[in-house]
Amino acid sequence: MAQNRDGAQWILKAMVAVAGADRELDDREIGLICQVYQDQSGSAIEAVEVERVASANEAGDLFKEFAAVSRTLGVETKEEIVRAAYLVLLADDRIAGEERKKLKDLAAALEISEIHFGAILEDLAVWLAAQKR
Repeated sequence: MAQNRDGAQWILKAMVAVAGADRELDDREIGLICQVYQDQSGSAIEAVEVERVASANEAGDLFKEFAAVSRTLGVETKEEIVRAAYLVLLADDRIAGEERKKLKDLAAALEISEIHFGAILEDLAVWLAAQKR
């Protein structure tokens, strides 16, 4: 769980960026972003805030922003960012190539190695499988 508001904001930015990689955000993705954000931060968020973040993401260079903040984020927060973004990608039960690429680019901007990135996704797959039981 995100330990501070800054970490939660970076999680939100990542979820919005990755979910919108293949097209505009739809209502199901926005709803899932709101749910995952609340689960991660303990704070509720409205759809209008998600849309505001989407607009801000479009206006800036998201990967430069993540690269700049990467050194100030702990490993746990970086992992949370990747996990939350991946969970949002599952909103439509498939992950488009553009979404997967954006997630990998995000991990690279956060200075997460390919091996570590793969391990995060493997751990998440195990967790998701356990949730279905």
